[in-house]
Amino acid sequence: MAAAEDGLRGRRDGGTLATRVPRPAAGVLHPLLVGSLSFSERVTRSASPIARIRAAIVTNMEPEDTSPVGMASIAAAAGVSVSTVSRALSGVPGVSTAKRAEIRRIARAQGYLADESARDAGRDVRAAGRITAVIPEPDRWVFGSILAGLHDVLTPTGATLTVYQGLSGSERAKLFEATALSRNSDVVVLVPMPRRMPVPDVRRLGVPVVVAGSLVEGVASVGIDDDIVGQQATNYLINSGCKSIVYVSSTDHEGTPGNASRRRAEGFAARMQRAGLDPSWQVQVPFGTGAGQAAAEQLLAGDRLPDAVFASSDDLASGMMSAFRKAGVRIPEDLSIIGVDDSPIASLMHLTTIAQPARQQGHLAASMALRALQGDPPSEPVTLETRLVVRESTGRSTSS
Repeated sequence: MAAAEDGLRGRRDGGTLATRVPRPAAGVLHPLLVGSLSFSERVTRSASPIARIRAAIVTNMEPEDTSPVGMASIAAAAGVSVSTVSRALSGVPGVSTAKRAEIRRIARAQGYLADESARDAGRDVRAAGRITAVIPEPDRWVFGSILAGLHDVLTPTGATLTVYQGLSGSERAKLFEATALSRNSDVVVLVPMPRRMPVPDVRRLGVPVVVAGSLVEGVASVGIDDDIVGQQATNYLINSGCKSIVYVSSTDHEGTPGNASRRRAEGFAARMQRAGLDPSWQVQVPFGTGAGQAAAEQLLAGDRLPDAVFASSDDLASGMMSAFRKAGVRIPEDLSIIGVDDSPIASLMHLTTIAQPARQQGHLAASMALRALQGDPPSEPVTLETRLVVRESTGRSTSS
């Protein structure tokens, strides 16, 4: 594991972290980047942290008219730069008392929720704070947005963020066997919780662990309730008059469904059964850029098409939409499609979706990590709300 340890070493020259990223040895994960990460600004919708959502609230879910909120919109309202907003909300010096108060007032008015937790957690953070994020695919929208949220909050505090990429749950689990991870990290952020990693194994790492993108009982974690997501999407399709609904998901690199896909399938089945409908029509396709097309081709090869498709992600749904349209299937006249995430492709494809606040998950995970650096790690999961965004890929709900 010497290569992995070398990859985590760095030094600060004039405030800039200099790193050496080694050539990866066989079976060794290496950091993608250490220090100040740079991401393009993505606008996400804010949502309020809530306790565990009860199944009853998904009945008659209708879209809300909520405007996108992010640091850019706060900066525009305050007449300052995004970096100034970040410093003000994180409690970092360099912003006048009056301007800091104004920025916080605007942030509260716009419903931006990362400010209070990030500000409080950002006080008196150890300058040598080393935070390591372990993530499957940073180029996927949801994971990239969580990573960007970590960056938003951590960069102004001076904490060092190291990112490790592992494509599968077992690869990420192997990383925990490397002493370099615990030796060179003060806090580890898992994005999301590896499927094959029991909670006791996480606790044996020897440093505080935060999970973003999934909820883990007894662990500092932030995410959405994927069972409720499955019920929200299915409920809307049923209320739109759909009877024959198929749930489509993709497997991971090891050929098994991820935790989020599995939980969404459970929510789908529960809502279908409550409506007296058959939940057994479910399709799984291998992970990859052609997953949506493969799923659509599988359905097109069957005897009949369903009334609607509930895809476990916007990427899957958009790929299916393209394939169906090429085959002459009209959407939504012949078939309705709904996805999950509300990523930029959903808007481009006019896709109805269940929106999740991915970047805010990164904000709150970073705040949890900063609290852990101060010796006050949270231990309970935080569930964020999801919401239905109706576009042209589905018929309108008939419920009142």
